[in-house]
Amino acid sequence: MRSLVPALLAFAVLVAAHVILWRLRRPRGQYAALAGLALTTPAVLLAAGLSAPARGAWLPAGPSETVSSMILYGALVLAYVTTYSAVQADSPTMTILLRIEQTGPAGLTRDELVNDIDDRVLILPRLEDLVAGRLVARADGRYVIGPRGVAMVRPHMFFRRLLGMEKGG
Repeated sequence: MRSLVPALLAFAVLVAAHVILWRLRRPRGQYAALAGLALTTPAVLLAAGLSAPARGAWLPAGPSETVSSMILYGALVLAYVTTYSAVQADSPTMTILLRIEQTGPAGLTRDELVNDIDDRVLILPRLEDLVAGRLVARADGRYVIGPRGVAMVRPHMFFRRLLGMEKGG
């Protein structure tokens, strides 16, 4: 039980800090900022816990509880970041659903959807997000993957190969 409390507390503080900071000023490189926040949150809580009057009463009792707490926090953070990417960006499916929902019972024809939703709505904002997050860079009018982009793509591709899936997005 003592391994649950620190992980859940750190995760709750991370989510609260994320909401507060993003409402004050959303960073340009959102994923890098979120990763930095996720890494610093446990360290700040640990420092606060060790200096508090109860001096670490809520901290894990030993190495195995510490590792368990770190694994739980890591799993929660990874799930959160994955979910955040779906919320942060406009997914094609959600964009189409929202556009159809706006029209009510009248609905939309395929041609109306194609005219409303084009590269300016779906592709260009994602490219700007990739550049802002330094996952890709512009070089001579072309987009080129950067080290952060490679670090993001490799585990994805490994997992797809592991599942016997095609190379895809």
